[in-house]
Formats: sequence, structure tokens, C-alpha cells
Amino acid sequence: MKKLILFAAFALLVSINCVAANFLTFGDSCRFKPSCLDGYVRLTATMTIDGYTDNWQVSMDYPQGLTPKLVAGAVALDGMTIPYMDEEGVWQTYSAVLSMTAGYQSIGSQINFIYGFYDVSGKLRPYGTVKWEPGTHDMFSLNMYVDPSFRAGYITMETTFNSSYDTRGAVLVNVSAYKTSFVWVGYKRGDVGGDERLDVADVTLLIDRILGKITFDEFQEKAADLNGDGSVDIDDVTILTSRILG
Repeated sequence: MKKLILFAAFALLVSINCVAANFLTFGDSCRFKPSCLDGYVRLTATMTIDGYTDNWQVSMDYPQGLTPKLVAGAVALDGMTIPYMDEEGVWQTYSAVLSMTAGYQSIGSQINFIYGFYDVSGKLRPYGTVKWEPGTHDMFSLNMYVDPSFRAGYITMETTFNSSYDTRGAVLVNVSAYKTSFVWVGYKRGDVGGDERLDVADVTLLIDRILGKITFDEFQEKAADLNGDGSVDIDDVTILTSRILG
């Protein structure tokens, strides 16, 4: 028992304080189709950690024109269900609960009073509370309303991790991380047809646009400027053709 206590104290002392590998994010960049305007999109929040944690909280700021759905805006994903071994050596799962403030300005979860066990030299030993283990986990999805006027902006996420002790390894204590996700509305470069593919139909549309046979809307116009020089011309056709041919 003394060895177990000493090991637990050591694990707490080596708690991780590096923020580089510990964060929640929606990704560096998220693109919405123009058809999503005046509708809803769903973003997935992914947690990456390099230590054990049983307590995390993320505060979020949203750009103007992008707001979480009031009812069932945040939905728990697979990462909120944690496998663990009980005192009888039987594998169980624990479904952690999301806690949220009004407007989803803050979302978090904490695990208390659920304890896990692991095999140490053929004997089951408690390691502490059930925890999220090092790795990447899909935590929750956020259903967002996209105002017709929205074009681009940043979602900021400031996450704090904490944990009780764990005899298996390092835990996260007072670890904070700040992440931004650029979110924008549009088609990918070259997809002037807006069908999420790059093919000969896009080349035809682009040539017709240059010849003045058709006009593009704002999203097609931006997608047509493949080299980003602010104009749509034969150079863009050359780039698009090259991409399609591989």
C-alpha cells in the first residue's frame, strides 16, 4: 500500500504542464457550403491530450453571424464514452456528461467517484478515477446556425485541463490551451460548379465566364480565382486543367 501511495504521489508531481499537445479544437479551418446559409452546420470538437484527465472546461467565442442552436446545440460523441475495468476485472463503459452554460459559451465535463482498476503483476489495483487517456477523442458536436450575412470569422476555444492523481502515469493539472478555428463560406478553389468536384464541367464554366457568356455569383467568382491574384483569366483555366489532369 505504501508503494502505491508513493507511486501516486510521484505521478501527481510529474503532472504535465506543457500546452502544445493538449487542446480542444474544431480544426484549423472549416468550410461551409453556400447552401448552408440561413441553415445549420455541425462542427466536431476534437480533444488531443498527452496525459490523463478527468476534468476539462472549454470557453468559446463565436463570430458574428454564427450562433449555436438553442436546443440540443451540443451533442456528446464517442469520446465521451470511456472504457474502464472495474474491481472485478470486468470491462465497463462510463458515459461522461456534458455541462453547458447559456448560449454554449462554456462546455465541460468532470468525472467523480467512478474508479478504474488495472492489472499489476497479476493483481487488480486501483489507479484512481476513470479518465480520458492520452490520444485524440471526438468529444462533442456543435450545431450552429449560419446567418445569411455570414461569410467568415474565427471561433476561439480556451480549454483548461485538470485531474486527480493516476498511478498509471502523468496527469494534466492546470494545463491551459488557446486555439482558433477559421470558419468560412464558399466553394473550394476551382469548383465553380459548386458540386464539390473538380472536372471538365468546371473548366467549361470557367471559360464561358472569361468569354462573358455567363456570370458567376460571389462564391463562384472567388472559387474561379485559382491563383489568388484578384482576377479571373486564362491563367486560372491553366491551373484548373492541370489539377484535373493530376
